[in-house]
Amino acid sequence: MEKYSLLIFSWIVYFVLHSVLAADSVKLYFSQSLEKGYRYYRLFYVLFSSLGLTGLLLLNASIPSAHLISPDKWTKYFSLMLATFSIFIFKAAFKQYSMRGFIGLESDAQEQFKADGILKLVRHPIYSATILIVIAFWLFIPNVTTLVSACCIFIYLAIGIPLEERKLIKKYGEAYREYKDRVPSIIPKLSRA
Repeated sequence: MEKYSLLIFSWIVYFVLHSVLAADSVKLYFSQSLEKGYRYYRLFYVLFSSLGLTGLLLLNASIPSAHLISPDKWTKYFSLMLATFSIFIFKAAFKQYSMRGFIGLESDAQEQFKADGILKLVRHPIYSATILIVIAFWLFIPNVTTLVSACCIFIYLAIGIPLEERKLIKKYGEAYREYKDRVPSIIPKLSRA
């Protein structure tokens, strides 16, 4: 049980830091404190997020546990298909954003509101892809440890998506409110897809 407590605690610390570092008030504080050095803040944030996630996945892999179901070859194939589909969604999502802006090599302060491409189907395609890849991960390795990590991620998404929506409404105002009323959050309407 101690190993799962460590895993849950690590996910909580990661998600809290991830959210705090993305908060507008924290970014404002660092922009005033760091002045010209603030241009590297987003790059630091992306590195922290990537290395933290890698560390958590390694921690997950280091905790042995029994399988909850016995995966057969069809379950494994299905999980790989889900993972592949999630990669296509990630790719379609990142077409809508500047990669240089995303990793912090250029400012995203003047970023315009977008509702093109995959953003016509769902407001948060990166979260949609994340959900699919987490399900695929659990189907591929259906043990208690992976289930704990999957549950932590899903709980974070349930909290994080509304927090991000508030930031987007604050940033884009009525345009985002209208978009939110028209386009589903993470699961596209079948009629639109």
